[in-house]
Amino acid sequence: MTRARDDLEALRDPALRSTPLEAESTAQSTASGLVPGPGETGQDAKAPSPGAPPSAGAERPGADELRQAGSDRAAISSTGVAPLQADLRTRGDESLDRERYERYAMPASDLPAANVQAFRGDASGVLAIVRRAVQSVTRDPARHRRRLPKSRFDTIRSLPELAMALDYAVTRMQPESAPPPEVAEKLDLLYEALRPTLATAEVYFPRSIVPETFGIVRRALVAGDPASAAATITNLILDRWSHVQSRIPITKEELTQLNSTAKWLLSNTRPPERLDSRDIRDRLWSLLRERYEQLRVIAQEVSGDDSRDYAPERLAAD
Repeated sequence: MTRARDDLEALRDPALRSTPLEAESTAQSTASGLVPGPGETGQDAKAPSPGAPPSAGAERPGADELRQAGSDRAAISSTGVAPLQADLRTRGDESLDRERYERYAMPASDLPAANVQAFRGDASGVLAIVRRAVQSVTRDPARHRRRLPKSRFDTIRSLPELAMALDYAVTRMQPESAPPPEVAEKLDLLYEALRPTLATAEVYFPRSIVPETFGIVRRALVAGDPASAAATITNLILDRWSHVQSRIPITKEELTQLNSTAKWLLSNTRPPERLDSRDIRDRLWSLLRERYEQLRVIAQEVSGDDSRDYAPERLAAD
């Protein structure tokens, strides 16, 4: 019981909620000299106090140096951070966002294709609802600590990060520029045909039999490269066509067309030009919906009908 209370308090306390990646980023900042070391304050790390006399042999700063120092102080006061520190923080945030996305995209890519639903909503709106629901469910530890086993608590705690991974797929995984009409048309064809093809392959070629093939498909989906995923899975089915042709619900002509489309994209475009995150976006959304339903069950236990105010049944327009 004590451990559950501590876990719940950790979720409520922002100071205890840092992830390993954030801790690593802080450690890198400290090693770079941007954060005062142990026992050293910010004042210690900067300069002698204004009234302290210069040390022996020290030279007075020239006019140019004084002007440069004044410019640096002005930049810091206007932005709140030193330019180098701000740049490092931006780069670190991008790295953290990407690693968070990959952490949740991999299990999402493993969802059975038949269980994947298309995402039609606003990712930032979904993130706002999920954050509010998690905060509301965990705001009163004494009320529900005995109803929330550790495994369910971890699932709930990860929901905002999963929603952030969805937002990353929607807003950041975009091609360098709008693809030419021919490329866009072929990507649309893959988006429509890849999921039912994968669902069929999962029925007739269980993953346990061809794990390497499905591993390639998963990595391609996470990378936003449906062309590689489509080429891989259609090659698998076509190579074994004689074993499944009398049972499989897809015609050989359809498979051949999908395979040709995928290989054309692989031959005529670079990965950034054919980047398409729609499939992994839908998978992240489907994984989020599954886990959000678990949150709603717990919210009902905690707040009864009042839970509908902060954990609505629908996260986005379906």
